[in-house]
Amino acid sequence: MDPDYSFEFKHPFVELSLDDKGADRSLNALFFPVSEQAKGIVLYFHGNADNLQRWGTYTVDFTQNQYEVLAVEYPGYGKNPGTPTEAELYKSAQLAYERARELYPADQIIIYGRSLGSGPASWLAAQHQARQLILETPFPSIPKLFRMRASVVLVPFEPNPKFPVARHLQSVSYPISIIQGTNDWVVPYRVASELRKYLKPDDQFITIEGGGHRNLRSFPEYEKILADLLQ
Repeated sequence: MDPDYSFEFKHPFVELSLDDKGADRSLNALFFPVSEQAKGIVLYFHGNADNLQRWGTYTVDFTQNQYEVLAVEYPGYGKNPGTPTEAELYKSAQLAYERARELYPADQIIIYGRSLGSGPASWLAAQHQARQLILETPFPSIPKLFRMRASVVLVPFEPNPKFPVARHLQSVSYPISIIQGTNDWVVPYRVASELRKYLKPDDQFITIEGGGHRNLRSFPEYEKILADLLQ
């Protein structure tokens, strides 16, 4: 993506740069405000494909529930230079959390990760307090995903990413909700279901019958699920 590219969305947004002082660089991010009193903020970690021009469109799912959204772009994606390693995604998550804490207390922060984004989202949740963690189409770890579905390809990540989501979940003391479809061909339902054993008694594993990896938003119950989680 050209550094001068202009994002376009149907709902209000502000383009930001999150300073990474240790690396003497900044990360591109988008902030989506709400017009009325906000309930809090969602830290949005997107999937592997494309960039924030695509993923920013979906943030309306949260703003319509009166949550502002901070969506950070990964190194090597969109306008960001660099290489998207596992460690770099964790740094991106940390920068996003620090910016969110400038705006809201921890109990008004929701950490959300979709697919690949469940890696940095779960890592962040294991490190910091928040109101809740929401994972959509997550995996237990990249190695386990490869073993259970050998055709999965996650590029351009190097070196071999692990993203041990299952391990991170064991360190999250606040509510966790997982949303998964039964017809997911990228992260099969049986693979995502491995995460059930790492959930606390009051956590939720929410199933959308017939849902795939990329189309959960098209199911009528998805909107209600999010609305309930964002009360």
